Amino acid sequence: MAENPFPARRRRGDVLLQAIYDAALAELAESGYGQLTMGGIADRAGTGKMPLYRRWPSARELLLDAIRNALGGVVDADAELPDTGGLRGDLLTLLEQTAAIMAGPLGSAMIAVIGERNRHPELMEAVRDELFGLHPRIRAVLQRAAVRGDIPADRVSAHVCLTAPALMIVHQLVQGQPPRHDELAAIVDDVVLPAVGAAP
Repeated sequence: MAENPFPARRRRGDVLLQAIYDAALAELAESGYGQLTMGGIADRAGTGKMPLYRRWPSARELLLDAIRNALGGVVDADAELPDTGGLRGDLLTLLEQTAAIMAGPLGSAMIAVIGERNRHPELMEAVRDELFGLHPRIRAVLQRAAVRGDIPADRVSAHVCLTAPALMIVHQLVQGQPPRHDELAAIVDDVVLPAVGAAP
């Protein structure tokens, strides 16, 4: 029997939970969704399978939790919004927060999920809902700008709010990494702000 390259370590609580989440994303990126197992995740996390099964019925549910955890407050509609004093700065801050997360294990996991979209469309649908979770926060920032009188309220549409996350995901898929600061600024300046009638 091959030796486990990820030796067991004694951890509890949030430390163990984060190790499990990281292991799930790493396993997905390395092996693909079709090979994702509770045993593989447990081995990589350096724990047994029982802690996993006590919390999640399957690797799919664990993976979705890991993605939600990785995105964290960036996609939480109730989390405090950035307040830089202007719409451009607020949007750029949101996108930079998301890009920083995508630069970690989540980015590679996203590419793996998108690659499995034909074989596992139900997973892609569930993950897509999480990835586009940035949308409500972009809407909230735009609506706040509309209240200030910076942009017309009727220019805040679902399509406008989804544009930046969609462009970031396409960039991650094609380039294998999230957009850089200058590319994020171009998304804001050349796409989002003109769409809502605001000057950069």
